[in-house]
Amino acid sequence: MKKTVVMIIIALITLSAGAYLLTQRSRRAGEINTSLSVSKAMSGGDTAGYKRAINPRKFIFPEDYGPHPGYKTEWWYFTGNLQSEDGHHFGYQLTIFRTAISHDSLKGSSPWRSSQVYMGHFTLTDIENDRFYNFERFSRGAESLAGAAARPFRVWLEDWEIKEIKGEESNGIPVLHLKAEEKGISIEFTLKSMKPVVLQGDQGLSRKGPERGDASYYYSLTRLQTYGTVKINNTDFNIRGLSWMDREWSTSALSRSQAGWDWFSLQLNNSKEIMYYQMRLKSGEADRFSSGLVVNGDGHTEPVKKEDVKIEVLGKWTSPLGGEYPSGWKLSIPSKGIYLEIIPYVRNQELNVSVRYWEGAVKIKGTWNSRPVEGTGYVELTGYGEVL
Repeated sequence: MKKTVVMIIIALITLSAGAYLLTQRSRRAGEINTSLSVSKAMSGGDTAGYKRAINPRKFIFPEDYGPHPGYKTEWWYFTGNLQSEDGHHFGYQLTIFRTAISHDSLKGSSPWRSSQVYMGHFTLTDIENDRFYNFERFSRGAESLAGAAARPFRVWLEDWEIKEIKGEESNGIPVLHLKAEEKGISIEFTLKSMKPVVLQGDQGLSRKGPERGDASYYYSLTRLQTYGTVKINNTDFNIRGLSWMDREWSTSALSRSQAGWDWFSLQLNNSKEIMYYQMRLKSGEADRFSSGLVVNGDGHTEPVKKEDVKIEVLGKWTSPLGGEYPSGWKLSIPSKGIYLEIIPYVRNQELNVSVRYWEGAVKIKGTWNSRPVEGTGYVELTGYGEVL
């Protein structure tokens, strides 16, 4: 969900996190071994004065590509699996988060005043070499350091950037240019959507919890043809593959009984995709608000409810920073004839950032209506590597 996910990390929702971010221009992952609890971050903070995701709404583009400052938080989330010409396999994530620290515009003449804080997460999984690189940075939305716009579409955090390529479209969706660089690791991609926008949940309203407003507005681009360049320490790789984009905005929080989530985005070689998020209670059980969908080859979607899905954990991975994560799953949707095995390409794809979580590239094999399928995807796991 984010991430994401992703519904990905919403730690920046809290005012305390916002205040912390304003004192930091940039902090790189791996410099600390402590992080904020997802459940604590998402269950606190003042939400008065912000808009809430309560009822289904009409999505309007290009406006909904851009920011929604009336809501407390939102993100632009990209993941993908890519191969070089010689078969080198990479996974990546680039997510830019916007968080409001006040629902009012801050008054004053200083150009540094801003009620918006931006956070970015950038990762690269080098599968052949069993390496996982991850980075984090922050900036206030002032003096052009970070920001978001709908016309033309652009989101940026210093030199990390997602923007439309002027005059180019695919399936009515702008072709995108995406780039990020940190400590000798860089990506630069072009992304073309092979399917129309997919609305998650109830016409784009995605419920996360029992309280009014515990929801987000959520849409996805589930199959983005991707090509460009990966660079690792001055070695360039020309790549092609598939990406996934999630867009969410909300003023929501986890309920006190929820610990985190397991989120799956799966892209299969039968031209279909699956998104499923399992909200986890602190008791370890799946919450009734777990949900997802199947995207068919023509972009038509079919909803998936908690009772439709069976998840069996195949193994565990213990973080060197503490905490134990599931590592490998059997995900089945018997009513649709779907039986999949999902295995991480690299076991350690944990981000040691403000909110520690696992987000990584996975390989998929199984059957769909008794026919063999394979694929790749991403899994996001929150609430494991922390003390609740």
